[in-house]
Amino acid sequence: MVQIETEVKVRVGDPRHMRARLRSLGADMTHPRLFEDNFVLDFPDRRILRQESLLRVRLSGKRASLTYKGPARRGKGFKSRREIETGIEDGPGLLRILFRLGLRPQFQYQKFKTSFRKSPVLITLEETPIGDFLEIEGPRRGIDVVAAGLGYRRADYITKTYYELFVEYRATNRRRNKNMIFDINE
Repeated sequence: MVQIETEVKVRVGDPRHMRARLRSLGADMTHPRLFEDNFVLDFPDRRILRQESLLRVRLSGKRASLTYKGPARRGKGFKSRREIETGIEDGPGLLRILFRLGLRPQFQYQKFKTSFRKSPVLITLEETPIGDFLEIEGPRRGIDVVAAGLGYRRADYITKTYYELFVEYRATNRRRNKNMIFDINE
């Protein structure tokens, strides 16, 4: 499916409290909390990144998807980019094929994701190793309405990718981790 994705992130303090706030706002849960493992792939010469694009394989439960995201346009607090996504029957098999074609993982990130909808806006609560976020996706006006209903302003909007947020987190917290993954030893 090809679409223009417009989204923002906002920081969340307490995921449990946010779930209750989303329900009180009238958002319907569309997918319960599920673990996701995401692999951003590129060739050794980083040609996809140089085009300011992204190729991602997402493994989520028994489902998997392959996503291409074009260059991002950031403006007035929002991020928009062309996105092409398709479901994949065998995610690990797809990764093996892509590795054979010369693609390599450049960044791996994990999260627990719970999805909600307050039409026409998709809201995902994303619990990550660097903190918890809401990702609010849809038309700009819808994003503003949902965000305001949850107590957020445009000044709270984040348009950075998880990679960009992770690089900042790593520098601030003096971590050397290459990937944003949960530490099972914590």
